[in-house]
Amino acid sequence: MEERAASQKAIIVVDLQRENVGRFCQPIIPNVKLLLREARGKGIPIIFACDSRYPDDFIFKSGHPLRTIRGTEGVKVIDDLEPATSDFIVEKRMLSAFFGTDLDFTLRQKGIKTLIVTGVATWACVLKTVFDAAEIGYEVIVPADCCASPVPEGHESALRVMGLLRVVKPSVKEVIETL
Repeated sequence: MEERAASQKAIIVVDLQRENVGRFCQPIIPNVKLLLREARGKGIPIIFACDSRYPDDFIFKSGHPLRTIRGTEGVKVIDDLEPATSDFIVEKRMLSAFFGTDLDFTLRQKGIKTLIVTGVATWACVLKTVFDAAEIGYEVIVPADCCASPVPEGHESALRVMGLLRVVKPSVKEVIETL
């Protein structure tokens, strides 16, 4: 029974890409790396949800810096978390890893019920992914020490909102114990 429960989980790593990772991310990278190593050891699927935009996307018209342009080095996952051949990469043009992608189909095809969501920025892409996942029926776990935002208040505010959604927010060590 324990093996079946593990097979119903997946890790989603949001936007930990070369052009998205700044100093504010450095403290979480060892935690995410540890989580991925443990998950791979147990055969838990890992999905990298990566910004992959076109230069004329609407987000850049609102003043967002031009980055993570499809086909450039900036969209690649950071070297510290290099995807394994068994991992999945979902390209996204919106904040949520679900909006306009085949992520939900992929997860349901694999029988996934529980998502462990990590990445940046907690107040934006992580939060939007968590909202969408909860709304379409997944149990969601967000290890707070595996997420970051450029402004600490944004990180803390997003975690409070997730609490209202009944999203579990343990530490990475607590999550690893349940894999």
